[in-house]
Amino acid sequence: MQIGVPIPGWGVAAAVLAAAIVAWWAYARAPVDLTRRKRAILTALRLAAFLVVLFLLLRPLRTELSPPGDGAVAVLVDQSRSMAIADADGAPRIDAARRLVRDRLLPALGEAFDVEALAFGETLAAVDVEALEAEAARSDLAGALHEVRARFAGRAVAAVVVVSDGAATDSGDLAEAAARSPAPIYALGVGHPRPGPDREVTALESGQPIGSGSAVDVSAIVVSRGLGDAPFDVRLRADGRLVGVHRVRPEQDGAPIVAVFRVAPDPALASVYTVEVPVDAAELVSGNNRRQVLVRPPRRPRRLLLVEGSPGYEHSFLKRTWLADPGITFDAVVRKGQNDRGEQTFYVQGAPERTGALAAGYPTTRAALFRYDAVVLANIEAEFFRPDQFDLTADFVSERGGGLLLFGPASLRRRGYLGSALEPVLPARLADRLGLTDAGRGGDGAHRFAPTPKGLVHPMLRLGPTVEESRNRWRSAPALAGSVRLGPVRPGAAVLAIAASEDGSARPLVVVQRYGAGRSMILAGRATWRWRMLLPAGDRTYERYWGQVARWLTAGAVDPIAVAARGADAAGDPLEVEVSVRDHEFRSVADAAVRVRVSDPAGEPRLEEELEAAGATGAYRVSTGPLAAGVHRIDVTVGRDGQELGRASDWVLVGGADPELEDPWLNADLLRRTAETAGGAYLDPDRLGDLVDRLRVAARADPRPATREVWHHAGVLMLLFGLLAAEWSLRRLWGMR
Repeated sequence: MQIGVPIPGWGVAAAVLAAAIVAWWAYARAPVDLTRRKRAILTALRLAAFLVVLFLLLRPLRTELSPPGDGAVAVLVDQSRSMAIADADGAPRIDAARRLVRDRLLPALGEAFDVEALAFGETLAAVDVEALEAEAARSDLAGALHEVRARFAGRAVAAVVVVSDGAATDSGDLAEAAARSPAPIYALGVGHPRPGPDREVTALESGQPIGSGSAVDVSAIVVSRGLGDAPFDVRLRADGRLVGVHRVRPEQDGAPIVAVFRVAPDPALASVYTVEVPVDAAELVSGNNRRQVLVRPPRRPRRLLLVEGSPGYEHSFLKRTWLADPGITFDAVVRKGQNDRGEQTFYVQGAPERTGALAAGYPTTRAALFRYDAVVLANIEAEFFRPDQFDLTADFVSERGGGLLLFGPASLRRRGYLGSALEPVLPARLADRLGLTDAGRGGDGAHRFAPTPKGLVHPMLRLGPTVEESRNRWRSAPALAGSVRLGPVRPGAAVLAIAASEDGSARPLVVVQRYGAGRSMILAGRATWRWRMLLPAGDRTYERYWGQVARWLTAGAVDPIAVAARGADAAGDPLEVEVSVRDHEFRSVADAAVRVRVSDPAGEPRLEEELEAAGATGAYRVSTGPLAAGVHRIDVTVGRDGQELGRASDWVLVGGADPELEDPWLNADLLRRTAETAGGAYLDPDRLGDLVDRLRVAARADPRPATREVWHHAGVLMLLFGLLAAEWSLRRLWGMR
C-alpha cells in the first residue's frame, strides 16, 4: 500500500484529532435524550465515515500483478519533418510508418493487448493513424518516453513500440528516459540504412570581435556524400550579402572539408553570417545545405595587467603591439630598482582609475585585481609576491575567470611557487633548475617555434585561413633566442608548441590549461620579438600572435553583470536566460532587482519580467515562450535598494540551423541503444512475426505490476456508504432526523 499524497505524520494526527472532535461535537448536545451507549455508537459511526473519507483523500494506491497477456502497448510514431524524406523504398518515411502501424502492428497486437497509437514530435499525443503527417519541427523522443510514464501511470504496460528514423533532437537525456521506461522498448527503424546523396554544412562557428574594426574568422565544416569529387562553392553571406566564396573539392566521400572566411563584422550591430553550399539535383535533403552563426558587436576592450621584472626588448615590442590594438587596454608595472631607503620602485603606466592600486607593484585587494581580465607576469621571480597575493591570483583565475600568463626565465623558477596557491594554477610543473638554452649554443634551428597538431587548430596560433598555411607561416618565422626547460605537463593541459633541445628531444614552448572558470598559460620560449625584428616590415606574425594570446587569455573573464542564453536552436523553441550578478569583488549578489527584456527581430518585446535569485548564487533565470526565427536582443537592468547597479545586453540567434535535418539519416544505433537500455530490442520491420509471442512470453514470465487507486475498489465505496446508511438508520430509529 502506498500513499499518493505524501503528508507528514503530525499532519495525519492533526486530521484524525479534528475528525474525532467534529464527530463528538455532532452528538454532544443531541436534540433528543440519548443514552451514553447510543451516543457512543452514533459518534463512532460518524468518526469512521470521516476516517474513510480522509483515507481516500490521501489517494491510497495498491500494487498488483497483471494476469498473463494483460496490459497496454504504447505505439509511438515519429511525425517529425525528417520522416518526410523519401528514402523508404522511394516513398516518404511517414508513409512507410503509417502502413507498418495500420496494416501490421495494430492488427497483430490488438488481439492480445490494449494498443494505443501515439504520435510524437515536440509533444506526445493520441493520433488517428490515417492522419499521420511529418510536420513536427523536432522529434523529442526523450520527452515522449517521459510522457508515456505519466500517461500510463497506474496501468500495466506490456511494451513501448517506437517507430522512428532515429533522428532524435531531444530536449532531455534519452538514456535516462529509456532507463525509466515503464516497459521494454521495441524500436522499429524506418528509412534507408545508408545515407543518400547529400551535401551538408555540419558545423559553423566564429570568433567574437574585441574592439572596433576587429576581424574574426568564420569557420565552416562541410561534408559531401555520394556526389563524387566534383568541386563546388562554399559561399558566405553577411546579413544576406555575398561576402566570400571558397571553391572546394572533396578528397574522399564523406570527408570533412574546412572553409575559413576572414570577416570584419559591424562594430555596432549583431551580424548574421550564413554559409551555404549548392543543392544538387540528386539530394534528398536540402534543409541542411545552409547554417547561420551570430557575431555579436564587440564588448568593451579587454583589460590586461603586465608586471615585468625589468625592462627589455620584449617589453617595448609588446607594449607597442597592445597599445595599437583597439580591443585591448593594459596597465604596465615595470620594476626599476630600489630607492635610497631600500624600497622597491616601479614605473607604472595605465588608466588613472586603476594605477593607484599598483603603487606597490601588484594589487593587494580582490577588487583591485578583479578589475582586469588577464595578468601577465614577465620575467619576475615568485619571491616578489606575498603569499596572500598568490591567493588572490589563484582566485582571480578560478573564480573571476581571468587569464594568467608566465614567461621569461625569472618567472619560471620552481622555487617560490612550490606549495603556494598558484602552483596548481600553472599548466606545467616548473623545473628545479631552469636549463636555459640559447641560439649561440644550440644553433638557430634548435629553437624554431613548431606548433603541435593541437596548436595548429588552436585560435591562439592560427596565422592563416587553413592549417597548412598556418604551418608554412610558422616554418618561415625566425627561431627564438632560446627556451626554458619545464617540468611535467599537468593532466588536462595541452602543449601547443615545441622546440628541439640540444639532445634532439622536444621541449614544450607553449602550454595551456583551463583552471576553474579561467585559463592559464606558460610561454617557455625566449625573445619572440625576433618575429618582429627579423621579418619584413609588413609581416604581422608578432602582432597577430600576441593579439590572439590576449584574446584567448581574456575569453573566460565576464563582467560583474553577465547574461547567458541557452536553447532556441530552432524556430518555435523557448529561450532560457540566466543573469549572474556579482559585486566589484565578484561575490554573488542574491538580493538584486533584475529586470529582463527580450525583443524580437522587429524590436517588439516578447518577455518583460523582474526576476528573483535562485538561491544564494546570484543567478537569476527566466524562460520565454516559443520564439520566431531571427536575432533577438536581451536587455538586463540590475538595481538594489533603489539604485541601479548596472546594465547588460546580449543577442541570440533563433533558428540558425535546423536540428531536425542535421544528419537526418536512419540512426539505427541510437534506436538500438535506447531499446536495449529499457530491456527491449531493435527489430527489423520485415520480421515482426514474433513480437506478439515475445510480449506474451514476457508477460507470463514476469507479470507487470499495475498500480491502482483504492478509491476505484468497490469494497471501499460499499464500506463508506454502509457507515453512512447505518448512522442514518439508527438516527431515525432513535428519534433523530
